[in-house]
Amino acid sequence: MRKSIRQAVFILSFIVSMSLTCVAARAQYNDLSVTSSCGGQVERRGANFYVGEEQLAEEQLAGLLAHTDFTSAQVEKYQKGFKAGKGLLIGFGSLTGAGLITAGVGLVGVAVEAVALGIGVAFTAPLFVATGTSPDIQYESKFQYVAYAGLIAAGAGILGLATGTTVYCVYKKRLNKVENAINARCADVQVSFGAQKYGVGLAVNF
Repeated sequence: MRKSIRQAVFILSFIVSMSLTCVAARAQYNDLSVTSSCGGQVERRGANFYVGEEQLAEEQLAGLLAHTDFTSAQVEKYQKGFKAGKGLLIGFGSLTGAGLITAGVGLVGVAVEAVALGIGVAFTAPLFVATGTSPDIQYESKFQYVAYAGLIAAGAGILGLATGTTVYCVYKKRLNKVENAINARCADVQVSFGAQKYGVGLAVNF
């Protein structure tokens, strides 16, 4: 008899406890409910992906890609292409700048040489007139080759910039598609913990 009473008391206590828990959970639904959309908005910065200020590790990114049409191998290829394009822009941009500077120095040198030659001829002209001879002027600029080299370097740099810009833009666009695909998929997956329709628990909504 006593054992039956104890069992009844235990069962009653358990029922009351669960009832109070559910009531309290529903009363504090707004405080308990936590909604997550894949951890937050994914943002591409350069070739990497971030959630807030945290860079996604390969494993985290692979988990998000599982909900899209992209694979980790594809994204890795896009990242390498993006970095290659950026490297081409930096490298050929430097070459173009150096070529233009070199060409400028060469052209200035040619101009200075021409001015110096003209001044020399002007000063020696009376002497040639007095002697009845003509000046034997042979002008070969030493700076013209510097100017040529600079122009060639600048031309090669411009061609490289065109190639780098194409590669950079193509892979940047593809990485942006990956970002949009992840965020679009994450917006469709809602995970919540708290008071649900039939009690307290975890719910995943697609």
